[in-house]
Amino acid sequence: MSATDAKSPAVSGQRVTPLDEAAAKGLTEAEAARRLAQYGPNALIEHRVSALARLAHFFWGPIPWMIEVAAVLSAVVRHWPDFVVIMVMLVLNAAVGFWQEFKADNAIELLKRRLALQARVLRDGQWQDVAASELVPGDVISIKLGGIVPADVTLLDGDYLGVDQSALTGESLPVDKKPGDEAYSCSIAKQGEMTAVVTATGMNTFFGKTAHLVQQAKSASHFQRAVLKIGNFLILITIGLVVVIGLAALFRHDPLIETVQFALILTVASIPVALPAVLSVTMAVGAKSSLA
Repeated sequence: MSATDAKSPAVSGQRVTPLDEAAAKGLTEAEAARRLAQYGPNALIEHRVSALARLAHFFWGPIPWMIEVAAVLSAVVRHWPDFVVIMVMLVLNAAVGFWQEFKADNAIELLKRRLALQARVLRDGQWQDVAASELVPGDVISIKLGGIVPADVTLLDGDYLGVDQSALTGESLPVDKKPGDEAYSCSIAKQGEMTAVVTATGMNTFFGKTAHLVQQAKSASHFQRAVLKIGNFLILITIGLVVVIGLAALFRHDPLIETVQFALILTVASIPVALPAVLSVTMAVGAKSSLA
């Protein structure tokens, strides 16, 4: 093995096996640029939804369907005041839900900006500050008290390091680390100082893989299932009652227009029109209260 090889970690895929000699000079700028092009930036990949698609989502679902059916029936019987009121409520519900999600996304963006920190990295034998997004596997970095670990690393040298990784593993107390141990991206150094070699970046970190699994999760939450059950129950009850009204009107030979008007009244009365807006506001207020 040459002297140059002995000073660089051996790269295997995205994971890097650190060597003690890695702390000597770190990577060269040219090698760091090559690895950055190979592995990509040290950042999470997000699947963003357009604002129009997100807004359209609030017009799709059991309760919006009920409101839309009521609006169609109002237009059929030409009850324009009812039609206007129903459409206003439909748009209002969508606007409130969209605004709450928009504010939540802004809060997440602000948090991500705070986490887009600088990293102290050893390159070409000199310590320098670079953007955390420019770290690559094999970089030697310094982790100090109060700093956020910018990538998955293996600790190389130092007396002591206490790391708070509760957001990732659920451990309530800081974990003591020693040379040879791993530290995960986005964990916080609570005590001590150590040098470390980056072993994984971006979506290949423990945090990135967790975020990827969350993005892929398709199962609805308990709250979402409860709301869907309420909407489905109301739809089934309303459809059943409308069918009964229709059969009774057919048996009694009632005028069609009167039957439709009665079905409209029943449909509007069966819909908790403000339920989506109330639920969105209630959840937003609850989230703010828990963070206060």
